[in-house]
Amino acid sequence: RTGMLFSSPAGNDLPFDEKLCEQGRNFANKIWNAFRLVKGWTPENLLQPKESKTAVAWFEFKLNASLVEIEDHYSKFRISDALLTTYKLVWDDFCAWYLEIIKPEFGKPIDAITYNKTIEFFESLLKMLHPFMPFITEELWHELKERDKKDCLIVATWPSKLDHHASTFFKEIEIKSLGFNLNQIRENHWQAIFDGIAFIRKSRQKHSFKKDEKSEVYIYSGGGIQGKCTIEIWTNVIQKLSDSKISVWDEPKLPEGSYDQEIFRGFAFNFKRKGEDKESQIKDLLTEIEYQNGFLALVDKKLSNEKFVNSAPPAVIENERKKKADAESKINALMEALKKLG
Repeated sequence: RTGMLFSSPAGNDLPFDEKLCEQGRNFANKIWNAFRLVKGWTPENLLQPKESKTAVAWFEFKLNASLVEIEDHYSKFRISDALLTTYKLVWDDFCAWYLEIIKPEFGKPIDAITYNKTIEFFESLLKMLHPFMPFITEELWHELKERDKKDCLIVATWPSKLDHHASTFFKEIEIKSLGFNLNQIRENHWQAIFDGIAFIRKSRQKHSFKKDEKSEVYIYSGGGIQGKCTIEIWTNVIQKLSDSKISVWDEPKLPEGSYDQEIFRGFAFNFKRKGEDKESQIKDLLTEIEYQNGFLALVDKKLSNEKFVNSAPPAVIENERKKKADAESKINALMEALKKLG
């Protein structure tokens, strides 16, 4: 049922493929493993870590936004779209990021505030999944905590908007930032942070860092209060998930040294190279510049094709233009790094 709904938007005929069943099975495994992880933690009355406080507020915001989107899909009978939105919320936001941020060190307890909010989130997710996956969600509903026999998921109320924690958290940040409105930070910038974490992990692997070895990362926030507030909110999360020491850089000019750099939505993540001679650094930079120039040439060729521009949907054209802008930004940053090396 779930696998077929993944690939059956309204109005389309869908040939059956057993791989759809595998996709549904993998999703069920993901949900079950998330449950096992959470129930394996021991809650205690500890001070809530800053990164957990950030994660709880962020996921509450994401859950609220997804509920609005899902209810809109249901109102228009877009059942497949409702499932896909739920799937992304569970797999990407909850499992891939939220649980990773709040996960305590092996063998150590988790603070009770974060644990209780996580159980609350899990209950809401099970309610949202129940129309598509009734059996596993009903099972986990009763495993998640002690319930009366009549307290079944099939008759539970649809999840309501959660608002108390996120509002309080972001209000505190607004006060710190002299009343600056952080709606854009909440809605748009978190993806840049996660992209930055992925970049740092890739750079650590590239430069053979050990797990317990801290790397140095300089983040240029764009120079404005909005960017600074974003980094203030997410610094502890970035440090935990990337095993790095984070420094916020207010000036576009980087500190001395050679860097890997990626730019995500106006934030420049600069990873400090370590233990490499000047020649190796120049060689790596030239290789990356050559690759980016080749990629840019392909995008330019596509955008200069009148047939493509006239026939492609506006969203596709806009995506290609974004690719071009990103490639140009990366080339400029790489050229600047190369210039510093002489």
